[in-house]
Amino acid sequence: MLLSGDDRAYVYFYRKYTDELFAYGMRFTHDRELVKDAIQDVFVKIYSSRARLNRIEKVKPYLYMALKNTLFNVFQKEKTLYHIDTVEPVFITEYPVEDLIIADEQEAERRQKINRLLEALTPRQKEVIYYRYVEGMELGEICRLMDMNYQSVQNLIQRAVRRIREAYAGKDTTRLNIRLVSRYL
Repeated sequence: MLLSGDDRAYVYFYRKYTDELFAYGMRFTHDRELVKDAIQDVFVKIYSSRARLNRIEKVKPYLYMALKNTLFNVFQKEKTLYHIDTVEPVFITEYPVEDLIIADEQEAERRQKINRLLEALTPRQKEVIYYRYVEGMELGEICRLMDMNYQSVQNLIQRAVRRIREAYAGKDTTRLNIRLVSRYL
């Protein structure tokens, strides 16, 4: 529908995914306007080149990849946005201001423990955990999004989980739930 030129489908996908794309883009930069512009660029490119695009099997991973590539193109032009160690944009795991106001002391303590666990992860490990456990993406989708082969993505997930478990060492690891940890990414 989208590729056949149906304007209603285009508007539907824009409305459905804009907020999710914005939240995703904010994981790479704090520049709200840059993320908004990148989202606009993605949808303009899709609209203007819809006749040349191949069939899109899953829209959400496709849009995530398009946004990530658009942001990375901007980052290549603006070197100050690079992470010095990896020469790639950093996947940010900070929380919106409203999330920082926590009424429940137990929740604040759990958040603090989980943040310490997440500090043990590299930016790529945080990113792959986010895709797999927060977004619920399949490994093939993650492969395309991160431009990695299937085995490398599996290894990255396993190393991230192992690192979290090692950081959690000395505690009851049977109660450690990666999905709970990933909620705090």
